[in-house]
Amino acid sequence: LWGWRRHLTQRHLAIPLIGLGVALTACIGMDGSDRALMLGLPAIAVLAAFALPTLQRGRTAAIDWFSVFFFTVSAGIVWVFYAAMQTGTPAKALATILRLAPGFQPRSAVWANGLALALAVLASLAWLALVRWRTGRHQEVIWKSLVLPAGGVALCWLLLMTLWLPLLDYARSNRPLAERLVRHMPAGCIAAPGAPTSLVAALEVHGKRRVDASPQAARGQCQAMVLVIAQRGPTVARSQAAAAAQAGQGWQAVARERRPTDRNETVVVYRRSGAPTAPAQPITPSR
Repeated sequence: LWGWRRHLTQRHLAIPLIGLGVALTACIGMDGSDRALMLGLPAIAVLAAFALPTLQRGRTAAIDWFSVFFFTVSAGIVWVFYAAMQTGTPAKALATILRLAPGFQPRSAVWANGLALALAVLASLAWLALVRWRTGRHQEVIWKSLVLPAGGVALCWLLLMTLWLPLLDYARSNRPLAERLVRHMPAGCIAAPGAPTSLVAALEVHGKRRVDASPQAARGQCQAMVLVIAQRGPTVARSQAAAAAQAGQGWQAVARERRPTDRNETVVVYRRSGAPTAPAQPITPSR
């Protein structure tokens, strides 16, 4: 960017820079949210695509060899952990999965879709062919420096979306959380004042319950309620005060749950005093 400082107002540079600035501003405003920061990845990719063809030959070769090493190792790691989820070997890889995603059941959650596995194998073979083509003798083309970085990113994304999808779904989605929450609740609707829309949708779709997410939901007819309590960030004191106030309004806390990989928020389940208890069900303890 410093070398292009006199051309920053041109559209092919100005538009990506504006997009990157918006993403950084959103990330800061959302207390360092990684999801907001991901909005800047397309802008960074565009800037990198314009920069690679202008690099000197030595730097281009260094980027190529780094891409070969980095993306090959990354793809190998994905395959190793996939093998651990399928067979339990290597044991250390499986132990790492269970430590980072407590409660995940690898063998019962493995994606047995043959098409997904075939796509992963074909992508890995295509990567090897691409590396062979790039390191061999061929006619000079302006986009040759883009081939390995772009191909490596595509390879790793495809492997994650095929081989690791069950693990990512368990760690990042609200489905397991919603299924655990409804185990602590009696039948009927759920009050969820101030709850994120993603949690409300998960409770309705995966929990099969009607959810009242209005600000006055706690005063309604629902016999169960959920509150999202922040564990970090500027809203900790406010959310904890709101949770403490429920005891004087006829609510009793009965359980606390959270997503396996989320350390920022905890969902507290309340039951109205005198409400019937939830039916007994086998509950997998949260770690």
